[in-house]
Amino acid sequence: MEKLEKLLNRFIGPIAKKMSENDTIQSVAEGFMRTGPVTFGVCIFVILGNLPFTGYSDWLTNVGLKVHFDAISNASLNILALYVSFTVAHSFAKRKGDNALSCGILSLLSFLIIIPQTVAGVEGDITAFDITYLSGTGILVALIFAIIVGHLFHYLAGKGLKFKMPEGVPPMVSESFEPIFISMIIVTFAFVVRVGFGYTPFGNFLSFFDQTIGAFIIKIGLSLPTIFLLYFVANLLWFFGIHPNTVYSAFVPLQMTLIMTNIADAQAGKPLTYLTITLVSLFASFGGNGNTLGLCLSMFTARSERYKKMLKLAFIPNLFNINEPLIFGMPVMLNPVFFIPMVFCNVVMGFIGLFATQIFTFTYNPAMSLLPWTTPFFVKAFLAGGISLLIMVLILLVVNTLMYYPFFRIADKKAYEEEQLAKVGGKIE
Repeated sequence: MEKLEKLLNRFIGPIAKKMSENDTIQSVAEGFMRTGPVTFGVCIFVILGNLPFTGYSDWLTNVGLKVHFDAISNASLNILALYVSFTVAHSFAKRKGDNALSCGILSLLSFLIIIPQTVAGVEGDITAFDITYLSGTGILVALIFAIIVGHLFHYLAGKGLKFKMPEGVPPMVSESFEPIFISMIIVTFAFVVRVGFGYTPFGNFLSFFDQTIGAFIIKIGLSLPTIFLLYFVANLLWFFGIHPNTVYSAFVPLQMTLIMTNIADAQAGKPLTYLTITLVSLFASFGGNGNTLGLCLSMFTARSERYKKMLKLAFIPNLFNINEPLIFGMPVMLNPVFFIPMVFCNVVMGFIGLFATQIFTFTYNPAMSLLPWTTPFFVKAFLAGGISLLIMVLILLVVNTLMYYPFFRIADKKAYEEEQLAKVGGKIE
């Protein structure tokens, strides 16, 4: 354990530190977090418009409400790439001390310039933005251009290309005119990209990205081996006190692509593209990083006062996927007793869940992926897939508990003996 800790501190620690201090990576994480008002704001409407009850969708259509629920999705989730293009560039510029609002607007403008602006109609092409390009892999393209525009804006601003207004001009007017030259250069860049890819067989940059780079990224990133590796590394780092957001932040764009693709499939009445990986992700991870809910349930058998009190402190937060009280208060972090269940529980539960998907048929309402991460696992499972999915996660909770229980008994026995010796004034050898 000491050798592993030294190895992590020597090699992985510096990498994690650089990732946590990298403006681009942190801007991506912050940018997606900033879309929270969009996803959380419409969450309840998306869920109500897609409840997993037989005949419910037909009923909404008959009473004329389906089109209005869909309108909310079209104005939010189905054009999420637009929000991402602004928020990521805005976050990057803010971290660099640049004009964040101007940078965000220029990023949004650039993205709108490069995407196709015609939609096939019955009597010919219609001038319009196709929402197909504003969700799914469009999110990755919006992210790429937000990063490029952010870096370009910062570079040009550092070269003194800001337009200076005379003193006495109101700040609002001065800030509006300040990026004139920078804006011209960035728009020219977007125009060149649009024209350049217009002469290729792909027709536009999004088609090129979708069929080449994007396809490769999604194939690798949204694969089961990657998911298992992600959980393993995240829990390993968390055990040594390095927050797993360091790992997860790089996965957020792909996760949103997965969610948006599944929602689009559901709306079109097609099978979910990423049903298996969505189910396995749900099966593998609930109760906070490291699946510590099983540890909490094991603590109901505690003999020591220490862990009885810890149970009162940690159980309710853990139901809502908040396990910092356990990680730092028990502690689980750097505690050799809990290394095996903490690091490997996700992988074991994920493989069991994967095996179950090959035997049983599960349904999943992708709208439930928009529920806040603090939603208790049993609530999310029931709303997403009904009784069958709920039963499956409860079975996995039993597995989770059985994995933690023998290790908890070791820790509890030691704590109980220490308490008994303390009562009689004894000393621990």
